[in-house]
Amino acid sequence: MSDTNPSTPRVLLVDDDRSIQRLIAAFLAPLGLDLKIANCGAEALSMLRRQRPDLILLDHEMPGESGLEVLTRIREAPELHDVPVIFVTGSTSGDVISQCFERGANDYIQKPLRRPELIARVRSVLERQQMLGSLWRAARLDGLTGLPNRLLMQETLSASLEHVRQNEDHRFAVLFLDFDRFKLVNDSLGHDVGDMLLREISQRLRENLRTSDAISRDGAGTTLSRIGGDEFVVLLDDIADLAAAEAVAQRLLGVLNEPYQIGKHTISSTASIGVVCSHSGYTAADEMLRDADIAMYEAKNRGKGCFVTFDPAMQQAVIERHEIERDLRCAVGTDQIHLAYQPIFSLEDGTVHGVEALARWDHPTKGSIQPDVFIPIAEETQLIVPLGELILDEACRQLSEWLASGHDSIEYISVNVSRAQLKSTDFARQVVGVVRRHGLQTRQLQLEVTESMIMERPDAAVELLDELRAAGVRLAMDDFGTGYSSLSCLHRFPFDVIKIDRSFVSKLNTERTEFVSLIHAIVNLAYNLGMECVAEGVESREQIAVLLTVDCMLGQGYLLGEPARANSALMDKWRQGLAEKAMLCA
Repeated sequence: MSDTNPSTPRVLLVDDDRSIQRLIAAFLAPLGLDLKIANCGAEALSMLRRQRPDLILLDHEMPGESGLEVLTRIREAPELHDVPVIFVTGSTSGDVISQCFERGANDYIQKPLRRPELIARVRSVLERQQMLGSLWRAARLDGLTGLPNRLLMQETLSASLEHVRQNEDHRFAVLFLDFDRFKLVNDSLGHDVGDMLLREISQRLRENLRTSDAISRDGAGTTLSRIGGDEFVVLLDDIADLAAAEAVAQRLLGVLNEPYQIGKHTISSTASIGVVCSHSGYTAADEMLRDADIAMYEAKNRGKGCFVTFDPAMQQAVIERHEIERDLRCAVGTDQIHLAYQPIFSLEDGTVHGVEALARWDHPTKGSIQPDVFIPIAEETQLIVPLGELILDEACRQLSEWLASGHDSIEYISVNVSRAQLKSTDFARQVVGVVRRHGLQTRQLQLEVTESMIMERPDAAVELLDELRAAGVRLAMDDFGTGYSSLSCLHRFPFDVIKIDRSFVSKLNTERTEFVSLIHAIVNLAYNLGMECVAEGVESREQIAVLLTVDCMLGQGYLLGEPARANSALMDKWRQGLAEKAMLCA
């Protein structure tokens, strides 16, 4: 069957009678069909293997195999089992009619043929097929990009796995792609721009997937699919080995890393890709998609803009992460999660300048779980919102208790702020309410934010930080120097304090003087802008000596004081250590 306009219905007539062939062709001419003719069952099956029609008109009596036998073979072929068949017969026997329906015919028409009846039956079946096709496309194609959706990709993957079961030497791979920082595009530029970007991504993928990278088992003739959000899946069929799949992944990374021009916006980002191969013993499509997804998230964890091939150890890590998430939901609001406090000392005289409140989790069976493990999970699951509220409330309560006990040398309590809190339009009002409820002044609370947080939505961050500053709350830029535009942030945002990242302070133990000069420049810049400077991660006397040399007067680190739970002994420990700190600083 030859190629035609894809919108033209294709009909295959199977009949050995030339006069019937000409008659049916004449009757159906007004419908504008692509009509092809086979003279026997064997010829029909050969043509069907080359191209699938929209309708088959099948004669009952033919040389060789009968129409019923040909119909049976059509229904046994997986790729043809749902092609509609109108059985054409000269018999008036009820048994023949019953058999044609039992073998899978959709309709029948009796000879001698009548033009109105033939046209009506053919049109009815084709219209029904068109309706079913529309429903099929609605259920299996993504409305935004026109690509196959998750359901169709799962069906295609299942067919590929069945091929592997029948042929153990067959190999295919799945690539799971996710566009890095896509949520930021939606949040900052709007969902309309995000949708246009998704269309550009899909088009770029279409153009750069070679024919040898794809198979054609679905109605769209492609292995590229969008399964949700900014997630795309590519099925690479009949590959030689894993290296071939990884080569395609590497090529797509380069393609997707090029900037996108969306209207007046130039968007630069990267993609993360997870790779999984069929030779790993998979039996279900969901299993392959799951593991490819796990590998993709591992690529994100390794810094984004790369691909990672799935390893079974990754699945165990995911299981452990889900356990942490489950247990964290139960732990928030209980005494499992508590605050540890770390002093911020004056490096000149060893006195406590402020105290930072840090969340700690004592798991009943796993023991102490580090913040760098559970805080990211809390942020991803939005548990950080109630957790952040509890931390702020408890930190302010503790400072109020210390002040009431006579420890009035502590100027402020410092609390870290999450991305979710920065996005809350009601956050400033909530902060002021907590401070006042515990009888504190707003200047006795310091909120710490990182550059990466505020640069996700800089305009909104400026508005919120200005509101907090106007209310009297102290603001600190945490981990200063680790971002790409830290200096410009100091001019744009209303900070009171710069906290120099520990990665700079740690270099002060070496003989490399460039880090001494760098910290000196940061300190001078902060003072010129009316800000204080705190050096994080102070762990040696040499570091203190250098920091004092460059006029950095405040420090925080394990040498000066480890994070600890609040009790009377903690304050005594800090008080007893003042003389020692003064000696270190001398």
